[in-house]
Amino acid sequence: MDIDLYINSVYHGFHPIEVIENYRFEYFLKAVKKAYTIDWDEVVLYAIYSYDAETQGFISADFMCLRMTYERYVQLCSGISKNCRLFCLKNR
Repeated sequence: MDIDLYINSVYHGFHPIEVIENYRFEYFLKAVKKAYTIDWDEVVLYAIYSYDAETQGFISADFMCLRMTYERYVQLCSGISKNCRLFCLKNR
């Protein structure tokens, strides 16, 4: 089953899970590098996964490397669908 792929919210077609996982790893590494430069109260958002409400099947993945305050991240989490998962890193 193919998954919708977005990069910076721009659609890039359907892709198998292996391609999605490669992008996840690539953007995770980008986020790790960026996390070294952020402030203590910031995060780097690198992926948003969307799932089907009934089956919980994987629908789409959106990859980015966005720096934002933790406060903004919390606001985003509270406003996003319960069927979405956000992936972020803090400066360690």
